[in-house]
Amino acid sequence: MTSTIVILDDELDRLEAMNAVLSEELSQYKIAMFKNAPDIIAWLQDSISSAALISLDHDLFPQSEAEPDPGTGRDVADFIATQSPVCHVIIHTTNSIAAPGMEMVLNDAGWTNSRVMPFNDLEWVTTWWIREVIDHLK
Repeated sequence: MTSTIVILDDELDRLEAMNAVLSEELSQYKIAMFKNAPDIIAWLQDSISSAALISLDHDLFPQSEAEPDPGTGRDVADFIATQSPVCHVIIHTTNSIAAPGMEMVLNDAGWTNSRVMPFNDLEWVTTWWIREVIDHLK
């Protein structure tokens, strides 16, 4: 069953904005949010078949000095590429150097994907990003 929208992002304001717009527009879906690559990969290992859509940031930073390396969205894309495609992946990063590599590894593995470039603080979440999410859940 594909009932969960899965998100990787380390910025609390982005996660809050995404949660708010998803709760308003797509309340029938569960939401799983992660701030680091190891945690989302662990979730995907057990639950990827329930993913309706995956949205990945690339650059992740530790939430504190004591926190271990959070990895990157590319780490997650590399893991996803080892799995059979089950849903669309949105890459939502401002890192224009890393995003094409994420797209390439997903394309090569047969995963459909698209890119949403963050802009104007959080405006992109309630405009381009949610439209992309809705379009791929139809």
